[in-house]
Amino acid sequence: MSTQVTYGFAKTATSSFPLKATLTDGSDSQELTTNTDYTVTAQSLGTIAEGQTLTHLSVTAATGICYAYVLRNGQAIALCQSLGSQVAGGQPKYMAVLPSPVKLVAGDQIIVRTEA
Repeated sequence: MSTQVTYGFAKTATSSFPLKATLTDGSDSQELTTNTDYTVTAQSLGTIAEGQTLTHLSVTAATGICYAYVLRNGQAIALCQSLGSQVAGGQPKYMAVLPSPVKLVAGDQIIVRTEA
């Protein structure tokens, strides 16, 4: 199986967080964590932004993404609509607004499935 670097950006009402992880294509339940170029360690979104309200989420990968969502206690609580490929200009121009804002709690994760 191949891997690809997946990037994302999460915006809350008070701050924003760059996301980055190397994910294996076709594998379920892989977490997109904070980008270690900007944070000391890779952290879950619920850990670094606990108590903040997530309003926007963007996730892109080199060839494609099947899905991305915010996971809490085994349930998807918010779906990311701004999925895109970085190939042939397929990346979205703007960050999509989540269908419903989500107040983050410790343990919330962004789960992504990529495809080659």
